[in-house]
Amino acid sequence: MRAVTRNKVVNNLYFSTFLIAFASVAIGSVLPCPAHSVDSDSPAAEQHKLQMAHEQEIKRKDALKKEI
Repeated sequence: MRAVTRNKVVNNLYFSTFLIAFASVAIGSVLPCPAHSVDSDSPAAEQHKLQMAHEQEIKRKDALKKEI
């Protein structure tokens, strides 16, 4: 292979490697991992679910008291 052609191939290889590395980091920022959503990992979300379940239980008990 001639020196000029070899130089172009190596430069293209380095440039494409740089672009792929940069793109892989950028994509991770744009598209976050779906396994780690903010709402599902938050203790506030779990507390809200428990509070809603508690309120429904209270309403159910009140409805039963009214029937009696």
